[in-house]
Amino acid sequence: MGKPYGSTVVEPAHTSICYKIVPDPYFRRFSIEKYIQGHFDRIIYDSFLLDFRHLKTIEQLAWHKENLEENKDTSKSLLRDPDDRAVLIETYYFENNRCRSCNIHSIHGLHLATNRMYYKTFGDTYNGVVLYDIENRAIMKKIYELDEISGEFSTLLSEEWDMQNERRYGHPLLS
Repeated sequence: MGKPYGSTVVEPAHTSICYKIVPDPYFRRFSIEKYIQGHFDRIIYDSFLLDFRHLKTIEQLAWHKENLEENKDTSKSLLRDPDDRAVLIETYYFENNRCRSCNIHSIHGLHLATNRMYYKTFGDTYNGVVLYDIENRAIMKKIYELDEISGEFSTLLSEEWDMQNERRYGHPLLS
């Protein structure tokens, strides 16, 4: 869960766009490099900055969130890991008092990912969250029950980390 994997081995010079998964020798850290016409373009993911493997609920409970600033439409928070290290800055965007998206940045200001929240009350097909990488590709999807009183996500109904099926079958939120 949260570990990148490839589906096809290709030669970068023979494709317009391709990606290379680069692990360290012990598979503790992963990065994904993007190549265009066989030339390095940029790193689109580095587990050193945001390790998707740590997005499990049990580990998230050990993280600490500090509010930095807040107004009617946005809120910015600093996240600290279980070692009390400042690691991420999240900026939340609201619509009708419901969070609709959250941009995740490294402590250095690098954009790492975006969460988008979907609600049936806004006409979406489900209540849930989809995590997108910096290239707007879905990484993870969680579907929840919605608490009628608070309007917030409550019980987790399903969690999907292999988004290949969603893309293959033309899911409207992931195309």
